[in-house]
Amino acid sequence: MRVVFIEPKPPFNLYYFLGQLPLLGNLYMGTILKEAGHEVHVLKENLHAAYYDRRDRLDPLVQQADVVGITATTHTVKRAYRIADAIKRRQPYTRVIMGGSHASALPEEALEHADQVVAGEGDPVIRDIVEGRKTDRVVTGMPPDLDTLPALDLSLLAGGPRGNGSKRLSIAPIMASRGCPYDCVFCSVTRMFGRRYRVRAPELVLEEVRRRYREGFRQAFFYDDNFAANRRKTKQFLRMLIDEDLDFRWSSQFSMQAADDPELLELLRRAKCHTLFIGLESVNPQTLRDYRKHQTVKSIAEGMKQIRAAGLKVHGMFVLGGDTDTEETVNHTVDFARRIRCHTAQFSVLFPIPGTQLYQDMQRRRRIFVDDWEAYDGSHVVILPERIRPFRLQKQILRAYKRFFNTSWQRWVASRLGILLWWFTNQKYWRFLKHFDRSGRYDKVKAEAKRIAKQSTQSEASPAQGDTGETATGTATAS
Repeated sequence: MRVVFIEPKPPFNLYYFLGQLPLLGNLYMGTILKEAGHEVHVLKENLHAAYYDRRDRLDPLVQQADVVGITATTHTVKRAYRIADAIKRRQPYTRVIMGGSHASALPEEALEHADQVVAGEGDPVIRDIVEGRKTDRVVTGMPPDLDTLPALDLSLLAGGPRGNGSKRLSIAPIMASRGCPYDCVFCSVTRMFGRRYRVRAPELVLEEVRRRYREGFRQAFFYDDNFAANRRKTKQFLRMLIDEDLDFRWSSQFSMQAADDPELLELLRRAKCHTLFIGLESVNPQTLRDYRKHQTVKSIAEGMKQIRAAGLKVHGMFVLGGDTDTEETVNHTVDFARRIRCHTAQFSVLFPIPGTQLYQDMQRRRRIFVDDWEAYDGSHVVILPERIRPFRLQKQILRAYKRFFNTSWQRWVASRLGILLWWFTNQKYWRFLKHFDRSGRYDKVKAEAKRIAKQSTQSEASPAQGDTGETATGTATAS
C-alpha cells in the first residue's frame, strides 16, 4: 500500500521561519509501515510541498497515495484542513487520517476533514489503521514501549537526506525519551504523552547516534521535552557517548533542575552538548506559581551561573502575559534574560493550546478573543491579558526581541529582519488588534469576561446553584 505522511507548513512567525526539523511522529510511523512492506513517503512542507494552493494541485506523491496521514499542531491545523479537503475533493478514494496534538484534543473538529483521527501516540496503532484492522473513526493511540520503536529511516523524508528535493537537513532529529514529570498549565506535552516519563535504552539511543553520524550528520537535536529527567539513564548514555569520541555536537530541552547536578553538567559538556533549551518562563514569582513551574527566580539565577561555569550555553524560553504580568514585569524579564547571560532567548505570548488546562479555563471564562488557529503560535496575543491591554502586550513582545538582541550588529540585523517579516505577514492581524483595542470592543469583551469570572466564583462558592453551562470560545476573530 502507498502511504504518504504530511507535516503542514506553518504560517510565518517569530519562531518557525528558520526551522527545518521534522516532527518525529510521521517518521516513526513511516518507518514502522516501511518495515511492514508498505511504500512510504514523508512530506515536511518546509522541504517538499504537498499541496499548491494557487494551482489547486496536489504533489504527485499525494496523488498516488492510497492513504494520507496528516499530523498537525494547532498553528498548522488550518493548513492541514486545506490539504485534507483538497485530497477529498480531487481524489475521494484516498483515505485521510489526521493526528497530532490538535486533532487529539479536538477530534470531532478534525473529523469534518478526515476519515479517521488518531488521538494520542500513533506508533502502536498506525499499522492496524492502514491495514484496515482498526476502523473506528476515532482511534485512541497507546503509549508505546520506546525500546520497541525502530531507528528512524530519514530516507523517507522527501527533500531531506537522500530525498528528491534541493533542501536538506543539517541537524539530525533524535529522541531519547517521551513525556514530562511536570504539568505546566499551558503545556500540551502531558496531554499528548502523559506524565509518565519514558526513556529509551541508552544503547539504542547511542546506536541511532552512530547511524546519524554514518549518514554524515555532525549536529543533532534531541526532541526530548526534559532530556535529563531520569538522571541515572541520562548519565549512563552521556558516558557512552563520551567513550565514542565522535565529532558530534548536539542540544536538547532541559528543566532548570539539571543545574543542581555538577556531575551532570560536566558530562554534558564532555559529551559535546553545546546548548540547553530551558523553560525559564518568567521573573514574576506569582506568574511562576500560576504556571505551576517548580522553580523560583533565585533558583533560575543561581542555576544559570552553574551552567555557564560548566561551559554550556542556554537558550532561555519565556512566556509573557500571565494574569499577574504587567508591562513592568515584561520589561524586567528582558533585563533579567540579559543579566543572567542567556546566549539566546525566546519570548512567547501565553496562548491556550486545546486540551490544556489553560485552554479550558480561558474558554470557560470567555477570555479567548481570537479564534483563528493560525494565531496560536506564541507570537500573537489571542487571550485577554489581565493587566495589560492586548495591543500593548503585542508591542511589548516585539520590543523584547529588539532589546535582547542588540548586543552585536549581527543580532541587531537578525532581530529587526525577523520582526519586519512578522509584521509584513501579519498586517491583517495587526490592524484587527489595533481596532479591537481602540474601538471599545476590548472594554466590552473584558467586561463580559469579568462577569463570567464573577459568576463562576459565585457558583463555586454555592455548588447548589450549578454551573452556568456557558462555554463560548471566542467573541472576535482576526481571520
